[in-house]
Amino acid sequence: MSSTLPLHMYIRPLTIEDTHEVRALENKGFPPEERASLENTEFRLTVCPELCSGLFIRDVEGIEVKGEKLIGHIMGTKVPAAAGNAQGPPMISLESMGKVHDEASGTVGIHSVVIALEHQKKNLATLLLTDYIQKLSNQEVGQRIVIIAHEPLVPFYERIGFQLHGENRDVKSDPAFSKSKWCDMVRELVKEEYEN
Repeated sequence: MSSTLPLHMYIRPLTIEDTHEVRALENKGFPPEERASLENTEFRLTVCPELCSGLFIRDVEGIEVKGEKLIGHIMGTKVPAAAGNAQGPPMISLESMGKVHDEASGTVGIHSVVIALEHQKKNLATLLLTDYIQKLSNQEVGQRIVIIAHEPLVPFYERIGFQLHGENRDVKSDPAFSKSKWCDMVRELVKEEYEN
């Protein structure tokens, strides 16, 4: 596995036309119980594509673009406030992992971050997340991003500015997710100020 970055790489918002590639990458990147369903994928790409980013490689011959291949993605929605959750920001719940998007919410929930196996260990997840955070911050889409992460991934997300907020008990209550520890993490969004 080469650590060289792929040529002709770029990031763009995902659209409903990307559904097949998103599903293929999701199927390769996650065990069956953690994959978004086709219905959830289509919902996210239809209702809030601005919260879904893809990392692509262009197939270029000379100056002609022959096509593109999705090698990584982030899928997000706006997470509604949970009833009775007055202690901090809304977190990802079993309910919000479904076909849920609350446009009025100030919290963006990331449901998946995945990089194709052959392109891992090249800091591409960091690149994709950094781009995502910067875009959401500067577009003032919300006040924060939340994610649930497997415990071994906590240090990775902390390096990108997420803070650990403890174990996600709602997700743990589902037998499909109870095999490992899921951690709530939060990253505040701050608009970058530029001098004129």
